[in-house]
Amino acid sequence: MVDLMAEVENLRRKCIGCGKCSRVCPSLKHGGLDPMEMMISGEGDITQCIACGNCSQVCRRSNPYAVMRDLIALAKDVHPSEAFNARGTTTFPAENPVDPGWDGDEVSIMPGCIVNGKLPYLRHAARVAVTSVGRTSKELEGWTCCMHPVMVRELGEMVRHSYRLEMGKKAAGSELVTLCGGCSDELNTDNIACEHIIEFLHRHLGKLPHLSEGYKVSMEPGCASMSYASKMREVITALGCEVVNKTTGCCGKSAPVSVSLMAERQTESSGADFIVVGCPMCQVKYDSYEGGIPVMHISELVALAAGDKETLRFHKIPLGI
Repeated sequence: MVDLMAEVENLRRKCIGCGKCSRVCPSLKHGGLDPMEMMISGEGDITQCIACGNCSQVCRRSNPYAVMRDLIALAKDVHPSEAFNARGTTTFPAENPVDPGWDGDEVSIMPGCIVNGKLPYLRHAARVAVTSVGRTSKELEGWTCCMHPVMVRELGEMVRHSYRLEMGKKAAGSELVTLCGGCSDELNTDNIACEHIIEFLHRHLGKLPHLSEGYKVSMEPGCASMSYASKMREVITALGCEVVNKTTGCCGKSAPVSVSLMAERQTESSGADFIVVGCPMCQVKYDSYEGGIPVMHISELVALAAGDKETLRFHKIPLGI
């Protein structure tokens, strides 16, 4: 186990207080945590951090994202879960209500821990989406946590590095595709060849199926998938949908500030038939929002265009499709 506080102090010393992280922080915008203040003085409620990673994307001196995750782990006394210790995933697998129908080995799908424990049916949607562009797929054998969650911070970078490298080895010989931006981000830190499913679908843009009915949708990539926003828009448009929201944002995950963040996203998404996300955690949040707009993962939208709406019946908020 590593000394998280020692890592925090080392990274804090590199901060020059430029304020770039504050300007891009969704939490601060809604009255939550100021990442610069946390970096400089340690002041603020770290539980208001939504661990979106925006801070480190604009910082060239330090790594505030690592600091925030380390401090969250310390403040909440978070450690690897029983599931992680037993299986290498942060969640135990939920019973899958629909057969994924894996049909080959050209593409290896890494579901990720949220899909594994909360949205197991997305495996089916992912397989249909891959099949629709003429490729075969299977689930990545022996996949484990990508090492993105806060609960594994205490393991240290070398241990996390070894987990990621092992998944790269297991995918050898096939294309590795993730359903979660956090997973693809983590694997990419070790230069492991992988694509988020948005990238994969965009690469096969000309082969995508087309919806017979043009839906109006709100596009919400999710924090870790925000870099794929332009590609996601092109995929959605190619499927025959119209994107109606002007801005994208964060669901807030489990932070208290998520209440105002989610209210903002619902308002911005008004007028949409449903919300399309690129993040499983976002799907969990939107689908449990009382009185909220229906939601589906980008893989489900492609599956719908291919004539398969099998997974939509498992949503809490009915899509009426």
